[in-house]
Amino acid sequence: MKKLFFVLIAITLILASAGCISTDSGSLSITNSDGTVTELLGKADRIALLNSNAGEIIYLLGDADKVVGISQSIANNAEQVKLYPNAEVIGAWNEPDVEYLISKDVDLVIGYATSKPKNAEVLAATGIPVVYVDCTKPETMVSDIIEVGKIVGKEELAEEIAEYYSSVMQKVEDAAKTVEVKPTVYAESYSAWYGQGTDTGMGQMISITGGENIMTDSGSKKLSDEWVVTQSPKVIIKLVNTMDSPEDALNEVKNRSGFDRISAVEEGKVWLIRNDLTYGPRACVAAVAVFTMEHPDVSLGLTAEGVLSEFNERFGTDFETDNITYPAL
Repeated sequence: MKKLFFVLIAITLILASAGCISTDSGSLSITNSDGTVTELLGKADRIALLNSNAGEIIYLLGDADKVVGISQSIANNAEQVKLYPNAEVIGAWNEPDVEYLISKDVDLVIGYATSKPKNAEVLAATGIPVVYVDCTKPETMVSDIIEVGKIVGKEELAEEIAEYYSSVMQKVEDAAKTVEVKPTVYAESYSAWYGQGTDTGMGQMISITGGENIMTDSGSKKLSDEWVVTQSPKVIIKLVNTMDSPEDALNEVKNRSGFDRISAVEEGKVWLIRNDLTYGPRACVAAVAVFTMEHPDVSLGLTAEGVLSEFNERFGTDFETDNITYPAL
């Protein structure tokens, strides 16, 4: 408590000489992913990012130059960091340096609703508004995209992005309703043995695409190889941050103890998928890929590569359309 007290005193002194947000564009009410509301005095011009997925939306909206601070995890990602030429590292995604945020005259912080900063209390005491939008789950993705659009004053373009995402997701969902068998699926994050529960972005995607998640718990949870073997999923999906050595990464999963007895391994239904496509506004690409993994005999009329190519064409981006999955679908 003493440490918190002294930090708050320091913040008060710094705030006495620093402004926090522009007021020239009218007040805004931003609905967070958890249903709470953050009030802003105006559009954000100096943004600190703890959430890379929300950052991608800002990039798509053409306002990446407004990002003046990024978390260390974003800085560590070669593809993400290059999107924000004006940004400096402001600490960990779950514990930003509050005094540094003030010194950078940040007028808004964007974080995750499901994983709020450890020092959220101190951050709130500064008066710097914090918007908590996950941009990771299908159930809130459309609203998250639109709310980020409001933050930078690009509502119309945000609605176009949300509409494209929704149109692809609807086609996948409609096709999933026609399948008679729901294959069991084990989805693992880029951290080994961490399964994706029903309420995670991947968990919701498995449900939408007509699969059955073997992990019925919520959140991301470390599992044992023995438990996964006993479940013998029909499909295994491993999220990876890079496709630099896909064969090695795939074999690491397939060669785990007892995995040779799992149905997915026996039938060659183990895939890697790029993590950057499983969350954020491009997650509709992953939905098409996951559907194809689960239901290879059902014609969706879409391919993951085709959806990402159209996304690039519509929104002027050049995201890599190769190596979406390994093996290729």
